Amino acid sequence: MNKTLWIAASGMSAQQLKTDTIDNNIANASTNAYKKGNAHFKDMLYDTLVTPGAATNGASELPVGVQVGSGVDVGAVSRQFSQGNGVASSSPLDLMIQGEGFFQVLLSDGTNALTRDGNLYMNQNGQVVTSEGYQVVGFPNLNPQGLNITITEDGTVSQTVNGTTNAIGRLQIAKVANPEGLQSLGGNLYLPTIASGDAQLGNPAVNDYGSVNQYQLEGSNVDIVKEMVDLIAAQRAYELNSKAIKSADQMLQQIASLK
Repeated sequence: MNKTLWIAASGMSAQQLKTDTIDNNIANASTNAYKKGNAHFKDMLYDTLVTPGAATNGASELPVGVQVGSGVDVGAVSRQFSQGNGVASSSPLDLMIQGEGFFQVLLSDGTNALTRDGNLYMNQNGQVVTSEGYQVVGFPNLNPQGLNITITEDGTVSQTVNGTTNAIGRLQIAKVANPEGLQSLGGNLYLPTIASGDAQLGNPAVNDYGSVNQYQLEGSNVDIVKEMVDLIAAQRAYELNSKAIKSADQMLQQIASLK
């Protein structure tokens, strides 16, 4: 009977984590370039009372056995890196990557992180930085006195200085072999890991690197309607596991009351 309690408790714990994941998705439905999380589960070890294929008294083999599971465990919480919808902007440094790729930024400790959030700014030195002040690696320096910044789909950056417009360089973006293996740091930042592979800088719109859209920001890829449906399903599954615990408790009470 204790086994029933532990199985149902593992189900409640799993559904709680799924609910937390869904709630985080809903909370970030308006976050720039947010990538939704998905909770994945796996069944736990089985008690094998009768092995499938075991010999019977009639000198034949059992087609099935008797195996009783011990509950559910969390397999992974993955990120879904599908493209978010574009949101129009009036800033020339608001950029969206259409397709694969990330902006690579230099953190304060000297490490490189990745982000899909293209809400960028120019600091007093002409460096292009994120909203938290991290410099974007692979972005040419701008002239603080210049005007009319233009960025094409292939990353070519042009600027007008003293009435003359010239190309000043080309923006590069980064790509990893397995985006789902990135470590989430918060603040729309990801850190490459062994699972994701190292980040490789390349030119936009070349060799499967995504293109760059100016005057646009990537929105969240969260589908609110689907998240609400999944949330209701997770809540119902949690309730059913809770009822299973109550049923097991009632059975234990009946056993304890036997004289």
